[in-house]
Amino acid sequence: MNLARFLDEQRVDLDLDVHFDDEDDQPLTVDALAEHMAGVLATSEHVVNPSKLRNDLVNRERRAPSLLGAGVALPHVRTLQARKPVMAVGISREGLALPTPDDEPVRLVIALVGPPYDDKTYLQIYKRLSERLVGDGALEEVLEATRPGEVVRALSG
Repeated sequence: MNLARFLDEQRVDLDLDVHFDDEDDQPLTVDALAEHMAGVLATSEHVVNPSKLRNDLVNRERRAPSLLGAGVALPHVRTLQARKPVMAVGISREGLALPTPDDEPVRLVIALVGPPYDDKTYLQIYKRLSERLVGDGALEEVLEATRPGEVVRALSG
């Protein structure tokens, strides 16, 4: 499965650190990260209602945050606000301080949304992401990317 079908360059944020600086002395929350990534996802023509998508993604992450460890977060939700599966990627050069299982700062965020009636494709994307990041070792390649196209290519493999 080619992940480039679900991710394009306009949904790659190479500098999450700009959106989450420490100047306001407020700790970063999973809600804030989910809201930001929902905004990035909303640039897709396959997102029906960006506001409802944001609510769905934030509520899903509140129930069970997708902070996987090893510097990776995978916020995701199945929602009627997505006509087809859509991905967005965010990269933090400094690492985001979030409560991860291994206390490693989050450096890579891959947000995934899809319609609730397309479980098969949704699960195939999830599986392919794990194969690319862990099995194929694309994690470092993605984190070292300096252009959105490099991120898309690294994940698509």
